[in-house]
Amino acid sequence: MMHGANVSMPARLARRPRDTRGYPIPFGVLVRPDGTPDFRVVDMERWTHAVQHRRCGLCGEPMGGYLAFVGGPLCEANRVFLDLPMHRDCAAYALQVCPYLALPKATHVDEPTGVDGYAMHVSPDVATDKPARFWMGIAKGYAVVQLPGTSYGLHATPWIGGQWWQDGAPCP
Repeated sequence: MMHGANVSMPARLARRPRDTRGYPIPFGVLVRPDGTPDFRVVDMERWTHAVQHRRCGLCGEPMGGYLAFVGGPLCEANRVFLDLPMHRDCAAYALQVCPYLALPKATHVDEPTGVDGYAMHVSPDVATDKPARFWMGIAKGYAVVQLPGTSYGLHATPWIGGQWWQDGAPCP
């Protein structure tokens, strides 16, 4: 049984393909030629498509007027994200179900040599220490920004709302 099985999945996210554990495969993650998703790797073609067409990073469907961004304290402070924005309900679902976001002892696994020919690494533009809590900030837009090196990020417009989450639940 997958973590968070008792959490209600948004209908648009429920239409996504699933991995072997039952997790929906986010729109923006790399899916290898054999059909296996790698939740650690961003599919840059899908990322670019989502940015250009204002699509949710999880369900891939069009976004409305409000966008939810999820990140740690640095992201909350500087409003810069590598991950795609999401619908608010998709983001809330991820904050409750994604092992990295919801489980206190879950960590990021890095394989710098790659798997099946795909290079995998933690971007130098991202803090590698897992934050104690995560921010879900609500904004109306974003701009693409060049980060040091060759990566790009999204700079969210000023927050119009937001909430901190810890261990799969909202917190003060």
